[in-house]
Amino acid sequence: MDNKKLESKPNKKFDLNLLRVFISTYETESVTKSAEQLDLTQSAVSNALTRLKENVGKELFSRTGRGIKPTRYAKELYEQTHDHIMSIEKVIQGLEAFDPKKTQRTFVVYCHEAAMLRLQKRLHVCTTYPNIEIILKELPPKDARIYEDLQMEKVDLVIDVSPSDSKVFQSELLHSEGLRCVASKDHPRLRQGKLDKSSYMAESHVLLNIRRHNLTFVEWLVSEVLPPRKVFSQHSSLLGMLPSVSNSQAIAVIPQSVAEQYGDVFQLQTFPFPFETKTFDSYMVWPSKMSHNSAITWLRQQMVYHLKES
Repeated sequence: MDNKKLESKPNKKFDLNLLRVFISTYETESVTKSAEQLDLTQSAVSNALTRLKENVGKELFSRTGRGIKPTRYAKELYEQTHDHIMSIEKVIQGLEAFDPKKTQRTFVVYCHEAAMLRLQKRLHVCTTYPNIEIILKELPPKDARIYEDLQMEKVDLVIDVSPSDSKVFQSELLHSEGLRCVASKDHPRLRQGKLDKSSYMAESHVLLNIRRHNLTFVEWLVSEVLPPRKVFSQHSSLLGMLPSVSNSQAIAVIPQSVAEQYGDVFQLQTFPFPFETKTFDSYMVWPSKMSHNSAITWLRQQMVYHLKES
């Protein structure tokens, strides 16, 4: 920091609001998104960044093709100030009054499909809390969109299949389960309740068309590399897969809870998945700054009750 600049204005108080604008802009890498997040105009954000730059005597951002990138000094400033500013925000958020039996509030939760199917069956808050509405929405297809919306407070909570690795968010494991193979009860080759690796690879497959870390759903969870499989059909949802399995000789891999909930409905038989896999997990993710917010704390408690304990 420029000591001469500080010495020249010894009586001028530093405006901490400048750091909040800086942190938002740093995390979004956009003046426009920062303005939306903070409910300010773009010119107000730009002016605040200019004032902060004048205070510290260093460039904070450089322009790129479609946005801005932090300078090395900005990265150091962020690391030094982020936790302190967020701690202040947590205290302020924690002071907000929220009574679920009196407060009228709508919460929006992004949720992966398996967790959504279980929540839709169990989540009935309206009888106890008539003024509260919880809207479950499917996860957007792109990871970046999920956490951008959470950061911008367009959504209150995310239930995802992996935790966030950013200090901007907090994560908690809600539920873990295994995978099951499913096939039609009339499948001519699979009638003994057993399915080995060679039998699995010999069948046609109904696939879930989502990817994580550039891997398909099954490849992401399986510990070993699978050979290519014969594809019967591809689907964007778990429930969309089940009629295809029921009406064919193809097989599919789905979370155990989905197999238990819908196996009889679609006349399916289930088998243990013949490969070693990681567990299929559900993580609750929320903004770190909302950790002590009474409304978000209540919402998290509802998710724990209906998912973690079920």
